[in-house]
This record gives sequence, C-alpha cells and structure tokens, in this order.
Amino acid sequence: MSNAFVFPGGKVDPSDGGAEVAAVRELFEEAGVLLCDRALAAPKQAEWRRRLLAGEVDFPRLLAEEGLAPDRSRLHGWSRWITPSFEPKRFDAEFFLAELPGEQVPSFDRKETVEEVWVTPEEALARQIAGSLPLPPPQVRTFHELAAAGTLDEAVRVAAERRKQPVAICPRPRPGGPGLTMLLPWDPEYASAEGEGEPVAPGHILAVPPSRLSWTGTAWDVA
Repeated sequence: MSNAFVFPGGKVDPSDGGAEVAAVRELFEEAGVLLCDRALAAPKQAEWRRRLLAGEVDFPRLLAEEGLAPDRSRLHGWSRWITPSFEPKRFDAEFFLAELPGEQVPSFDRKETVEEVWVTPEEALARQIAGSLPLPPPQVRTFHELAAAGTLDEAVRVAAERRKQPVAICPRPRPGGPGLTMLLPWDPEYASAEGEGEPVAPGHILAVPPSRLSWTGTAWDVA
C-alpha cells in the first residue's frame, strides 16, 4: 500500500501471540500510541519507541522492564479483510477500533510511514474523492461505516454487534464492463463473480451500502 494512506498496522510476530497484541505493538511503532494497562511518562515512552524502531530492543522486553501489559479492552474488533485472490501478494488483516488516550499524541515513525493525517470519516471521504487523500478499498468502506455510526460510543456499540456476526471480507472483481470494480460479499452480483470469499446474506449487519468500489483512474469511489 505504498503511496496510500492506511491505518497503522503490520504483521503478527511470533512473540505477539495474536492479532490484538500485534495491533498494540504496531500502533506504538508506527503512530507512537501505546495502549497498555497503565501510562508511561511521555519522555520514557518516546525513548522506548526510538529504541524499538532502531532494533535495540523488542516489544516483550519493553513490557517486561516496565511491568506493562497490552490493554486488550481498549481494542474493539471491527472487521476482517482478505486481499482478492487475483493479487500476487495477499494479506489477511483484522481491523480494530480504539479511542486515543487523552495524554498521547500520535506521530508517524519516519521509517515505514512518512506522513500522517487525523481526520473525521466525512473529511477523509471528501479528500479521497478530491484526490488529496488516496485510500485503498478497506479504508474507504471503513470510513463510510464510521461516518454512519456518527459517534465513538455508537461505533463501539456497533463493533460489539459486528463481532457476533464475523465475516471475512474478500472482494471479487466484477466481470465485464469498463474499468475495475470490486464487489463486496453482500453485493447482488458477488456470488456470480469469480474469486475466493463467501457471500453475505441480506439482513447481515454488514449488508448495507456501499457494496462495490470502482477505480476511477485516480481514486476508489463507491458505485
């Protein structure tokens, strides 16, 4: 996803033991936000991050030396996306919702990420269409969902409902027609399109528009 704006994240390391701890670690590495059971003083947190990014220490050592534990209760599972089967490089990614701790300020790591923005879902979508904020399909769909939720409290409530109906979202390309249109599992044409993934029946919590995203040549737009 080079040259695009994405949410902080990365791969699950063996020492993480799972996606939630990986999310906590990657958020700290890439955005400087630490979701643990207690806060660190800002200078100490910044120094640990510097050493972590330099490869001088690993995340388990940080946790052990400071007596910290990842605070999983701060993470709210939102969605799971799998790269379409026609792509040569594929990912199975879990997305989480979290509230930014009031005492922490995000900052990009200048290593894997070279720029950052902090925007509302509505502003993100407007800038995406204008071409000033390039977003991949999972981010476009997620911002539509967060905009519909309206508030953080409502988004957390929706997240709890979504976890009761887990689905792996694996887009399929729409056959025929000009350009590239990706169908999501609840689109009426999804079942007849080629590719991996399972259709989602009407009535599922995810089965609301948009159900497809089209590449305009400069941006992904809902269709």
